[in-house]
This record gives sequence, C-alpha cells and structure tokens, in this order.
Amino acid sequence: MGTRVTGILVLAVVLVAPYLGAAADETDLVTITLKDGGTLVGRVVAEDESAVTLRTSSGVELKLPKQAIASRETPTAKSELRSTSPVTDPNESRLMFAPTGRPLGKGNGYFSDHYVVFPGFAFGLTKNLSLSGGVSTIPALGLSEQVFYVSTSAAWTLGDKAALAVGGFVAGGPSDDGADSGGGALFAVGSIGPSDRSLSVGLAFVAERKWEDHFGPRGEYLSSDTSWRLRDVPVVMVGGSLRVARNLSLISESWLFPGSDFELSQQPFGLALRFFNGRLSADVGVVLVAEVLEEGFPVPWLSFSYRFGPSRKASSRSAGALPPAAVRAARGGR
Repeated sequence: MGTRVTGILVLAVVLVAPYLGAAADETDLVTITLKDGGTLVGRVVAEDESAVTLRTSSGVELKLPKQAIASRETPTAKSELRSTSPVTDPNESRLMFAPTGRPLGKGNGYFSDHYVVFPGFAFGLTKNLSLSGGVSTIPALGLSEQVFYVSTSAAWTLGDKAALAVGGFVAGGPSDDGADSGGGALFAVGSIGPSDRSLSVGLAFVAERKWEDHFGPRGEYLSSDTSWRLRDVPVVMVGGSLRVARNLSLISESWLFPGSDFELSQQPFGLALRFFNGRLSADVGVVLVAEVLEEGFPVPWLSFSYRFGPSRKASSRSAGALPPAAVRAARGGR
C-alpha cells in the first residue's frame, strides 16, 4: 500500500510541475535586438514615434531610439521564456545533496546548511577539481558525537548539454552502540541536458568502516582495530532538475540500494522545490520512504545555500548591469 501511494504521489508531482511556472506576468516579455548586435529582454513600459522605453528584469528603464533597434520579438513558447530569463540556478552543480556532473569552476563555491544544523561548503580548486565537506552542529551532542564528511571530485563538461564527474567521499560519526563508525565511496555522476531541464545518474561503490575494541576474558582492554566491508553491489542515484518558473525549479534525488535484501519500500525518493535569486537558494521538500509513509509522515527536507565566486559576479552583471550596446543605444548611439 505504501509503495503504491509513493508512486502515485511522485507521478502526480512530475506531471503537474511543468505547469506551475506558467505565470501570467511572463506573457508580456519582449526581446529587443539592437543593430550593433546587443540583445535586451524586458517589458515595454512606454513607446512613441521615436523611442521605446524598456524595463529590464533588474528594474532599470532604458529609452531606446527606434533607429537603433533591429528587431523586436515576443517569446511565445515556454522554452523561449526560460531561455530569456537572466536568472540562473546558483546550485546547478548539486541536486538536493548529491552532486551533478557539472564542475564548479576555479574560484567558485558555496556555503550550504541542511536542516539548519548541518553546515557545509564546496570550493573549486581548479577548472575541473573541487573540494567539499561539512559537519553537523547539533547542540545536544559533543564534538566527537557529530557527523562529518569530506569529498573531492573532478568534473568535465562534454559539449553544451552533458557533463561527467568522478570523485571520492568519506564520512564518519558515532554508531548505535556509541563506537566510531563511518564509510567511504568512489562515485561517478553523469548529467544530460541544460541545468533548467536535466537528468543525472550516478553509481557509488560504497565501503563501510567499523571500529572495534577487543577485550580479554576478564574484561580488560586489549586492542582496537578498524575493518572495512565493501558493499557487493554499487548504489544507484537518479535525480534531475526542471525549471518551472523564473525563480523556481523542481529538484529530485532518489537512491536505490540493490542487493539480495532489496525492498522498494525502503528506498528513499527525494523531491524539493528550489527557490533561487542571484547567489541565494533554498530547497524545501520531502524524502519519501514507503515504510515511513505507512506511519503517516514523509521526511521533511530543508536546505539553504549561498554561492560565491567569479561566475556569480558575471551572472549578476548579466542580470543587473547593462551591456555596452544597450548603454550606447540609450545614449542615442554616442
């Protein structure tokens, strides 16, 4: 029963999502191409025989002489509306938690915070290589009881609509019996499609680390050692993103743990709405596990992120500043 409910809910969200972004205020967007090659997107707020006044997405009003305008078009298809939007997803290199195949780029990075008590970071060391990590900050626990992770990856873009990343991941924290435990993984993730509409699939070869203490017949401590156990079958991750409005995307991230004890009712399926503008983004969603749903509640998901680096500065300029062609046109071609 729980599995059926999960499937119906996931299907309903996926089918309805593309229509959530059909905002009425996007229908009056126009694209103006200037004679010197510049392009502007906005709304016409005034027009006379000699000039057109255009308000851009950043609120700037430009009075453009008609003699400087080569063409003016009104986008009608939903895809055209998306493509003319200057706002980009600041977290295109990450789904809800897992990475996509896209590189961060040198000097770019972000600070994130999951559930408020799990801050993390990611930073692009080179064009293709990045480093990330995080640690929980639960107030009721000591430092040795917190959970941490460190990850590094190398990513490459493969043309305009594909990317591939490979990397490693190490995590640690206390186990149920209080002893130190953790694990590691080698992973690969491929992404297909632009960031506004993409599919990501990943494989992870996971090993579990266990710390064991050994005691003598009279209970005296003898030694400690660490053992590793490699999972027989790799873990599969499937996720994606779908832009449904100018500042809103639907993000999915689901995990499958194949093996002899595989049960679909135990697999986590994640869905979140990502609200973003400029450098900031917030993910609000749920993690659906059929066994948990049978108890009545999905697992909530909440994540915040702030991105920094040269790519965000460039994006901010493209969204808020004016290209030289527009400035010249607004000045009457001077």
